[in-house]
Amino acid sequence: MPLDELSRKLKEIQDKMSEALHYSIDSISSLREEERERLFEVRTRKEDLIRELNEVIVAADKAESEYRRSREELLVASRSGNEKREKDAYERAMHLMKIRGAFEEREKLLARQRDDLAREERRIEKLLVRSEEMGNRFRVALNLLSMNLEGESPASSDENGLLAGMLLAERESVSLSRDLHDGPIQKFSSIGLMIDLSKEYLDRGDFVRAGEELGRTRAHLADALLEARSFLFQLNPSGLKEGLHTPLSRLASQVRSFSGCDVRFSIEGRADVLSLQVRTAVFKIVQQAVMNAVRGGKAKNVKIMAGIGGDALRVKVLDDGIGFDVAKERELAEERGTWGLVNMEERARLIGGSLSIASDQGRGTTVLLEVPLTKKV
Repeated sequence: MPLDELSRKLKEIQDKMSEALHYSIDSISSLREEERERLFEVRTRKEDLIRELNEVIVAADKAESEYRRSREELLVASRSGNEKREKDAYERAMHLMKIRGAFEEREKLLARQRDDLAREERRIEKLLVRSEEMGNRFRVALNLLSMNLEGESPASSDENGLLAGMLLAERESVSLSRDLHDGPIQKFSSIGLMIDLSKEYLDRGDFVRAGEELGRTRAHLADALLEARSFLFQLNPSGLKEGLHTPLSRLASQVRSFSGCDVRFSIEGRADVLSLQVRTAVFKIVQQAVMNAVRGGKAKNVKIMAGIGGDALRVKVLDDGIGFDVAKERELAEERGTWGLVNMEERARLIGGSLSIASDQGRGTTVLLEVPLTKKV
């Protein structure tokens, strides 16, 4: 077959692949939009159910108290010898018992419906994460295919670096969205329900329980605000323009505040010799390593040691957590759609460095980052 004919055939194949990828990306986007709407409906319905369930629980408690009083009245009436009084007390007790039973059945039904909606919510969230990752892969494949169509080499380091950076940003946006939902957003949603319950107590004149609930609400709000500030710091860590000491100090302080883990750090050498891009990547890698140690590793102590000088920057993060099987965790992370370890390694590669993770179950974890200072990044 002539070379021109072969090129034309290859071009046709690439065009068809490009069209198929575009169609797949559009289909995934449509599916995600439908599922986002469904997720909103499920969350709204779940919140309504929880609110109704709280109301039923309050009413059931009241019915239980009245039923107990009616039983006491029936006992007194039966001892009085007055048949009419005893009959009235008996009928009232039976009536209240039926009301109490109806509330109990309603409470069980609402609890089952709430649990069903919670399962549906988790299913949709998992589907959204997986579909986002699939869309990311299709977009990367389309970019690589487009580069070939334009006669460019996908092996170009600049192009590969750009694509890797784009994929990293997309993965982080998915991760941040998931963390926001599981963290501050969930807490603020719970606060709304707690306020509603406090109002119910106030309307009933139960000021003691209302005060207790408002106290819990205030503590919950403080936790939510602390977590929200932590997320803002993750998005835009302050102090990186001056070096690494300030942002790492604040990171250690925040982690101690919300987890109780003792985080210590030391830095030798001048961080201002590093470019802002390198400082940002280093901080993000350290941040992820610390969060992994605290959340997944259940560490009580974390130590960060950074040395800048000679021919390289070296950063070591050690923890006394439960440890894990690194290879197995990578496989499970891909299945779950969580990319913490992969993102750390990708950041290190983008600044010309290398990252190694050593861990054994029950023996903690050591993360070592090395970046040549002569490497242009």
